[in-house]
Amino acid sequence: MNEEQADLVVVGCGAGGLAAAVRFLETTSGAKVVVLERADRERRGGNTAWTGSFFRLRPDGEPAPDFEQRMHELSGGRTDKQIIRTLAEHARPTVEWLRAQGVPTIAGPTYFLTSKGPRLMPAGGGGAIVDRLCARVTELGGVIEYGATATDLVQDSDGTVTGVTGTSGTGPAAGERTWRAATVVLACGGFEGSETLLREHLGETGPDLPTITPGGRANRGDGITMGVRAGAATDGQFDRFHGEPVDPRSRKAEALLMVYPYGILVDHRGTRFLDEGADTPDNTFEDVAYRIWRDADQFAFLIADQKLMRQDIGRAVLTDVEPVTAPTLDVLAARLDIDPSTLHKTVAAYNSAAVPGELDVTRLDGAATSGLEPPKSNWARPIDEPPYVAWPVTCAITFTFGGLRTDAEARVLTAGGLPIPGLYAVGEVAGIYHHNYPGATSVLRALAFGRIAGEHAAARTGELDVQ
Repeated sequence: MNEEQADLVVVGCGAGGLAAAVRFLETTSGAKVVVLERADRERRGGNTAWTGSFFRLRPDGEPAPDFEQRMHELSGGRTDKQIIRTLAEHARPTVEWLRAQGVPTIAGPTYFLTSKGPRLMPAGGGGAIVDRLCARVTELGGVIEYGATATDLVQDSDGTVTGVTGTSGTGPAAGERTWRAATVVLACGGFEGSETLLREHLGETGPDLPTITPGGRANRGDGITMGVRAGAATDGQFDRFHGEPVDPRSRKAEALLMVYPYGILVDHRGTRFLDEGADTPDNTFEDVAYRIWRDADQFAFLIADQKLMRQDIGRAVLTDVEPVTAPTLDVLAARLDIDPSTLHKTVAAYNSAAVPGELDVTRLDGAATSGLEPPKSNWARPIDEPPYVAWPVTCAITFTFGGLRTDAEARVLTAGGLPIPGLYAVGEVAGIYHHNYPGATSVLRALAFGRIAGEHAAARTGELDVQ
């Protein structure tokens, strides 16, 4: 077996892994760092490379005043408060560090029409993060090995992690490898790309969930599996995930449909199954996507009329396929392969319970149905202005919530709460989310805790004293 010695081995080439590698190289002169990436160079970067990478921060890089409270509440109080606090404290320094690496940030509009202002994001999205930090790894003397898959951790007699084993290369040239290092950082994503783990944790329909980006298919839970074998505890909710409502006809990554609150969602039988207007879309889109998967057999239709089409909805409809249009509900039902009598009944019941008036997509308008089940709490305007429009909507999985238990220093912990020496985990492989995802925190926490892991790995070499 081919064996290589390094000071730091990072498994995964997304935001978290690259941040760890760059920060380590910045603080440890003459060190050898190897980043292992399962994909080839063109498909590197996991989910990071495909996302807009919005940050839940103000334009100056500071968290909003309710940042910590919101993350805590959305998790039902289950996310470690110290991890949340550390993320909030490191948010602005992380953004400033990212800028210093050559990735400027901009205040860009979100795809939520109710958004009161722009949200911070890297210019060029997650792809710019991956490209620039990969370049920085190389500039600082690190190595990125493409087509390299880690399969197990190497430990000494007292449980200290001293490297990883795996394979490198493809076809006949593939071979077993061992990468030895004082510190290993796992940054190889969740398990949204594993049919086996999706079925185990989400049930038989778990594998029906498409990944929202091609990069997600490379995230097969290897880091979680390796960590557990090495004695790690788990955290995060394994039967929940971050999902988004998308147009299944599109081949675009993140072909989002964030206008569902302004019409009605019906299943393939033509019946409603949830409250489309329960809250602003930034607070409901994940649950709506989850309900489409759980309650609508993974396929629904957004039905609307010209009240919606008169609005400026471009930034909330990211699909590149036009909606299905029809002059009557009967024709629309035929084009959607829905029973027309059921769709007529659903729309008629909704219209009789709705509130006449103009549609205002920019705010919670309080226009709620009366006597309808399920109710619609906002934007309940009649659907009665043809031509009618419809988009197919399905749930795409972005990342899973379950992962390895870590502390606020990104150290992987045992069931007894003790750190496993030499092992860190950052990004989606570290489980912190429960119940609901606090939007625009995933890439931010990967970068923040990646930097922390890099600094602590440097401290383990004796080059940097981390307090």
